[in-house]
Parts: sequence; structure tokens; C-alpha cells
Amino acid sequence: MKKIILFLLCLSSTLTVFSQATVGCDGFRYNFDVFSDTTMTTVKYGRNAPQGGAAIDLFMDIVQPKGDAQAKRPVILWAFGGGFVQGTRAEMRSFCQIFAKKGYVCVSIDYRLYNIVTQGIPDSTKITPTIIQAAQDMKAAVRFLYKDAKTTNTFKVDTNNIIVGGVSAGAITAMATAQMDSIDKIDTWIRDIITKQGGFEGNSGNEGFSSKVKGAINASGALYRKEWLDKDDVPFISYHGTADDVVAYGYGKNVYSFFGDGSGTLYPEARRLGIPSVIVTVPGGGHAELYNTNGRYLINFLDFLGRTVTFSKSLVCGEPIASLSTAVDDIDYQQVSLYPNPSSGDMTLEMGKNTEGGYRIAVYDLVGREVFNSGKQNAPQYTFKKENIGKGLFIAKVVFDNKQSVLTKKIIFQ
Repeated sequence: MKKIILFLLCLSSTLTVFSQATVGCDGFRYNFDVFSDTTMTTVKYGRNAPQGGAAIDLFMDIVQPKGDAQAKRPVILWAFGGGFVQGTRAEMRSFCQIFAKKGYVCVSIDYRLYNIVTQGIPDSTKITPTIIQAAQDMKAAVRFLYKDAKTTNTFKVDTNNIIVGGVSAGAITAMATAQMDSIDKIDTWIRDIITKQGGFEGNSGNEGFSSKVKGAINASGALYRKEWLDKDDVPFISYHGTADDVVAYGYGKNVYSFFGDGSGTLYPEARRLGIPSVIVTVPGGGHAELYNTNGRYLINFLDFLGRTVTFSKSLVCGEPIASLSTAVDDIDYQQVSLYPNPSSGDMTLEMGKNTEGGYRIAVYDLVGREVFNSGKQNAPQYTFKKENIGKGLFIAKVVFDNKQSVLTKKIIFQ
């Protein structure tokens, strides 16, 4: 996790499509780093008892763009990973800084965990109440934001634009928060747990306020069953490796012998139901490797981050969410070629007819620093010059201004 924190702090901007749809959607905010610094405030948002323990206070870190004058800002609320047995909200602060610099209010939360010392090694039956508690806590955190907006308005949030997200266990928490409700086809034994722990909303705090969200970010997460999705559920983006042995990519056995539906099953079900969704599939990718910025996984992580920026901005600005993903969105990949690669001199990127509306290219080194930016381009070819980039392995990201599309290429200068 330390590597990803360093990488995220170094990454300065990700280019996406432009819009004039709502306040702040000026083609720059939510796409680029419009603020150079952030502030963080830690507040108590709730209190509740974990399984077999005494009540604990629940806190959130609220990261805001420093010097922001906008009266209402969209929110991304993150939950950390750790198998529901470990982890802290501090692990998601780097994500919050990335998005806060783009104009969001970004929140990282506590949630109740399973205590192995007092309760023993968890299995699917033992861990389920904790998963539900985590989602109930996240809903309490969302309600806190609604409460603040209707009372003191300290954090100037736009409650019409709250997105929840997480990695691993945090992604499971976010998906349950966003998609699970009383009309879903939920097994009786799980409904009994939900009822015992305070119902679908829970009782962790801020009762009487809404917990409605606009969308979800699912990084290597799952739902207990794909049948928990219905046509009125919110859009979501998923990032998942096909060889994940902790949270299965499709339907399968997860850690603690917990069977569930991963991203590879949820995405086609969402498409069938008409829920706008995006998936980034990593062939052969495991679980922890997807948060490692070294080697062959860096290109996938950059792709996920870029698409998450695009996804979130599209939700906030009222733009359509791409219904197809990874290699089948609005790019004709057969027209795209890059040669020679590797190269000891110039390198040409052929775009074919994908250039309508223009595009921009950013090149990153392997610690996430932007080393080159092309600015606005329209030509069907673009030439990379070694003297402008340097020697070594780099990641080039091409973002098309009028498409929900991001093209990522590995380039090598010898």
C-alpha cells in the first residue's frame, strides 16, 4: 500500500472529456488538478458496537481543495480494504488528495471490523454480520453529509452528487451501500441479520437523513449475489483481475469461504438490466498485484484511475456513462498502431479516424510523474520524440475529448 500512496501523491492529472452540463463542469474542474493543495478535517460521524464488542466512535477524514470558493461540491467517499479484519481510514487519504485537487470533497471513513482475537477465525457465517455492519456504517457516513448540508453546511457538499467507493473489502462495502435495498432478493438468514442490526439503514448515527448515492467505485470487490442488482440501481465502475484468489472475478469462493459475485459477473448483469456501468478487466491479474504500481500492473492501475476520473466526472456533470468497457468502448482499436516500439528515435502513434473532436496525450514514468503533455491535438498521427520524453519505459495515456474513452499504451525509448 505504501507504493500506491507514493504513486498517487505523484500523479498530477488525468485528462478526460469536456462538458458544460452543471456548475463547475467547465472542462477543467474534475478533469485536472485545479488546486495545488488540500486541507483535512477529522470528525466523528457515528457510534456503534462491532460484533461481540462495546460501542466505538466512528470517524471520517474529510479532505477538501484548499481555497475552493464553489458553494456546492460533489463528494467521493472511500472505504479501505483489509478483509474486514484490519485496515484504517488513513490508507485512503492519498486517493482523497488526488480527487480533492480536482475539485471534489473526498472522505475516508472508519467502519466496524471483525475481531479475530475475541471471535476466532471467521467463516462465511461469522463474517456476514460484519460486512452488513460496514455497509450500515457507510450509510451513516453518507447521512452525516446530508445532515451537514441541511444544518451547518460546514463542508459545502452537493448531496445530489455523492459517490461511494473502496478497494477489496471497502469495495464490497461500497457496492452493498449503493446497491443493496429491501426490494432485493436477499436470503432469509441475511435478512434476519440485517433486521437484528438495525435494518438496511442501520443505527450508527444521523438517523432521519438520506443515504442515497449517485454511483459506486468497485476495485476488486463483489456483491453477495448479482440478483441484488435491479434496474433502478446506480451506475458503477469495476476494476478486477481474472486470477483474483481473494475476491473472485466471477461467481466463486472468496476468502472466509464466502461465495459471491465479482465484477466479471456483476458487469454483464448490470448491462442486462440497463444499469450504466464500466469494467476494467485485468487478464491474469491477482488481488494485491492490482494495487502495486510496479511492472506490468502499472498500466492497468493508470487505466483504472483514468477511467474512475472519467466515470466520476460524467456522473457529476450529467454526461452519459459508457455502457461498454476496456477494449470495446468508442474507439476503433483496429485503426490504432504504435511503431517502432521500442525505438531509439521517434515513435509514431497512428489514430486513424478516432480523432474527431481532438485528443490529448500525457506520458508518465514508472513512479507516476507526468513527463510530457501534448496539449490539444487533431491529426490522425502523433509523433513522440525521444528528446522530449527521455530513455526508458513509459505509459502514454490518450484521452479523446468527445468520447467516454481512454487509450493506454506502453512505450519504450532505448
